[in-house]
Amino acid sequence: MFFRKQEDTKITFSERVLSLTQDWLLPKVVDNTLGSNILPLRLIGNAKEGKGETIKKAIKYQSSGTATSFAGMDTFTASQLTTKVRIAYDMRAVRIPVGVSGMDAVANAVTETQVTDLVIEALEECQMELLDSVGSMLYGIGTGNSSKDFLGIGAISDDGTDVGTIGGLSRTTYPVLNATRTAATGSLLSLAQLATLYSAISSGSTLSSPTLMTSNETVWDFYESLLTPMVRENYTMFGFYNVGQQGGVSRPKEGLVGTQGFVAVTYKGIPWVRDEKATTQNVFMHNEHWLDFFGWDARDTFGYKSINLGSKTIEGVYSESPMSQFSGFNWSGFRAPTSSFSGIADIILLGNLTSFQPRRQGRLTSVTGV
Repeated sequence: MFFRKQEDTKITFSERVLSLTQDWLLPKVVDNTLGSNILPLRLIGNAKEGKGETIKKAIKYQSSGTATSFAGMDTFTASQLTTKVRIAYDMRAVRIPVGVSGMDAVANAVTETQVTDLVIEALEECQMELLDSVGSMLYGIGTGNSSKDFLGIGAISDDGTDVGTIGGLSRTTYPVLNATRTAATGSLLSLAQLATLYSAISSGSTLSSPTLMTSNETVWDFYESLLTPMVRENYTMFGFYNVGQQGGVSRPKEGLVGTQGFVAVTYKGIPWVRDEKATTQNVFMHNEHWLDFFGWDARDTFGYKSINLGSKTIEGVYSESPMSQFSGFNWSGFRAPTSSFSGIADIILLGNLTSFQPRRQGRLTSVTGV
């Protein structure tokens, strides 16, 4: 049975349904959430493990100028280098409540299947909230809800225009923390401006070049119109490229798992994906070598357990590896509140987006046409 009556006459969920929720339904919710937008898939899907209160790292903000040539028995001078500073990103949290009406549960508590359907319905609504909030936060500037929101691409791909402090450090004091943010000339998208942005954030090596570009569909269409007739014909004949959890692009026939993944065009070999959550009138050049989402495991704190995706891959999306086990998604389990006749639970996402080299990120703004 879905419900089990205990000696004190309280009604609780059966072990079978609790297990079904933890092991199958919740991973499915997270699966669908990450698989619906490119940034959650690429960033949270490849999350690193968060530990402690903050993620800290020493970064070099200027050259010391101490490297020098010498000859013979020249006397060496020693001095302490003071060219590094510690950047720190804190843990942030998002709560998505899940509720099942007690009256609905009692009325439908004939079989496990019937009440499992109630849980599924509640989780589907929760999933829509996750899709909206997480996707939007990852493009935001981290100041929403009194700076409780996750840090987003809007903050990292900034030059102090909107976000003057990042990782606890002033961008005015440490200009190395500035990304390249450029307004489109005449508000028009051009290949020349894309080339200028690309050059500004690249240094020639693989680690120092963009790996992914995103924009909303309007700007994506602007770029497609700039492509030569031969390139557009190539897309028509062979299909658009596809982008998955990791790596670059592939044609639809090249090793896809499930369906087609995220459709992409390319610029200098970089996949450019349309994302409905991307800030309007913007083109983002992301260097994912220097973009990391850190997720925290609740570690059974107050009964919260991590939603483990470590052995799973996103269904229906081109994916080369299992999802990260450090996604930061945690589950409270159902409990009976004193304020209502219901079963209440929470999905808690613990984590934050970080970058230890924001200067490798770029953004073209104010794009309204070609």
